[in-house]
Amino acid sequence: MKKIIFTTLISTLFLCSAWAQQDAGFSQYFFNQLYINPAYAGSKDALVTTLVHRSQWVGVSGAPITQSLTMHMPIPHTRAGVGLQVYNDKTGPLSNTAIQATYSYYIPVGSFKLAYGLAGSLHNMRVNWDEINIEDKTDQSFLGNSYSWVPDVSAGAYLYKERFYAGISATHFLQSRLNLANNSDINNPARFYRTYYFTTGIVLKVNDKVDFRPSILVKGIKASPINMDLNASFIFNQKFFIGAGFRTGKRINIAGLDNQVIGILEYQFNNSFRIGYSYDWYLNRTGKYNNGTHEVMIGFNINVTKTKMSSPIFF
Repeated sequence: MKKIIFTTLISTLFLCSAWAQQDAGFSQYFFNQLYINPAYAGSKDALVTTLVHRSQWVGVSGAPITQSLTMHMPIPHTRAGVGLQVYNDKTGPLSNTAIQATYSYYIPVGSFKLAYGLAGSLHNMRVNWDEINIEDKTDQSFLGNSYSWVPDVSAGAYLYKERFYAGISATHFLQSRLNLANNSDINNPARFYRTYYFTTGIVLKVNDKVDFRPSILVKGIKASPINMDLNASFIFNQKFFIGAGFRTGKRINIAGLDNQVIGILEYQFNNSFRIGYSYDWYLNRTGKYNNGTHEVMIGFNINVTKTKMSSPIFF
């Protein structure tokens, strides 16, 4: 019974903190949109591979660490796209490793394409009791680890062309229970909660050498404050991106606003390779207790159609 109660508390605590950590909030989301919207799959004329590593609240023991690998491409000679994502997120003793398969289909709408997408995923949720400071090391309740397999479904729509996009999506449609307590008689609140996203961005030409890319991401979860990312980058010679962001919101377990400022640097070497780095700093009282959040992104593109790839890929 003690193990069941403690597992429930841990799961609920970490899933309800910081951007509802059931979905890590990537600062460079515009290059990793498959993570939140399955309709993004196949939106580029290439096999697009993106790797992201995010270390949150550096210097704090047990702080969230996230890795994401996404791959997507159009199916040649069709209007369909496919995608694959492998994801790992660890917060304290709680880990979530997932694999997701995605399918999308687009229809022409004037000069735009409107895509619809559906994704199915399987999450392996784990609690490692060895990472918890338990007073009585001989307590049989905390021997071994707790884990469960959790299915999930996401869906979305994505309207786009080369210099504009807008998307709506919902993840965790099934709102599956985590079942880490392994006891169906317990009314365990630890579960994935349905999450809604709206994203949009545009690239505006300033002159022959400079472009301007503003973008917005809005995230909402039932019974949780709405979070918003406001970002803007200048693009020089269609290669070097420098920008900043502001993330608004309120974390339910910390007094005061949870606003953050974000710095972003990206460089596209050619049509096939790009890198990016972002740094987040909290403006509330927690900022002085950690060294911020670091995020590194690497992207690869391989042409899979006869169409010339646009340079650069703006999002």
